[in-house]
Amino acid sequence: MSYQGFVWKNGMRNKRRTVLTMLSVALTLFVLSMLVTFISEFDRSLERANPLRLVTRYAVSVIALLPARYRAQIEKVPGVVAVTPLTYFGGIYIDPAHTDFSQYSCDPQTLFDVYPEITLPEEQKQAFLRERVAAIVGRKKAEKHGWKLGDHITLKGEIFRHDVELTIRGIFSSPVAEGAVYFHHAYLEEILDNPGIAGLYLIRVDATESVPRITKTIDTMFRNTSAPTKTETERSFQMSMISMLGNLKLLIATITSVILFTLLLVTGNTMAMSVRERIREVAVLKSLGFRRRQVLLLLTSEGVMITLAGGLIGCTATHLVSKFVDMPGLTQGFFQRFEVTWAITALGLVVSILVGLMGTAIPAYHAANLTVADGLRHVG
Repeated sequence: MSYQGFVWKNGMRNKRRTVLTMLSVALTLFVLSMLVTFISEFDRSLERANPLRLVTRYAVSVIALLPARYRAQIEKVPGVVAVTPLTYFGGIYIDPAHTDFSQYSCDPQTLFDVYPEITLPEEQKQAFLRERVAAIVGRKKAEKHGWKLGDHITLKGEIFRHDVELTIRGIFSSPVAEGAVYFHHAYLEEILDNPGIAGLYLIRVDATESVPRITKTIDTMFRNTSAPTKTETERSFQMSMISMLGNLKLLIATITSVILFTLLLVTGNTMAMSVRERIREVAVLKSLGFRRRQVLLLLTSEGVMITLAGGLIGCTATHLVSKFVDMPGLTQGFFQRFEVTWAITALGLVVSILVGLMGTAIPAYHAANLTVADGLRHVG
């Protein structure tokens, strides 16, 4: 029998215990990989932020609205290339279970200047610009809901208590906003009886060197008004939104530490029972000429085999979830992308190997150091 076969035979001696241990490791690595991916997606979303894009919002609360008249004043600031109002509608499509996308009213004339990442065929863009009730939707959402050009959709108002009837005139591609629907801000103003409001203003500037000056100029302009503003880069705005959820990195690091410690206890207990049952066999191996190092390697390889197999199952399950489960829909658009990278998979497999080594080290060391006589006298 080969060395690998010997390790596998011993590892599968108690099939139920081995399978349960593998599944414990698999579940742990699945959760661990998902948590690391969550953090990775937060970081990637910040990396995708455009340094030339600023956000002006109400200084006190992000949910408060700004006057529409602010736009004309912001446009006059030197260095400002384009400004578009963006108001979160927060409607319901059919029912909450189907509402897996965000909806915003915007100025279609300047939306594409502020968001150059949005790719839309010219004829669809012109149709969107012409029609008051037109909307454009992200390609992924169009494919999921079966939307086609010319389809009519109704969004039931939850925040504004008014419904909007929209006609899909464009299906766009974008690395940052494919989970959104955009429609005319003028249409929203109309159904709200023209209150003259906007959720926030998205601003595109001419150069990164202009950002500090423009930020200060805008906020100074509205400092002593009834609606003071806070202007920040898109990256800073996203970080402030994430910070509302608390210190996620610390929370996930704490959860991960507890999970790994629990997994170490489970693995260590499994290997301790396995080694204790085979003390006499270890003594026989040593009497046949196996050295202490060889016995230690055999027992350690067995533990690593079990945890690595579990790690492979868990990491594979994470990849399947990221590929076949609609995470943007499941998270109500919170994650526009959810990609488990190979680096995260490699990290999970390394963790599974380390857990196998650490969980097996103590019982394997004690067994390898037993004398032949003590091993043969062992009763257990």
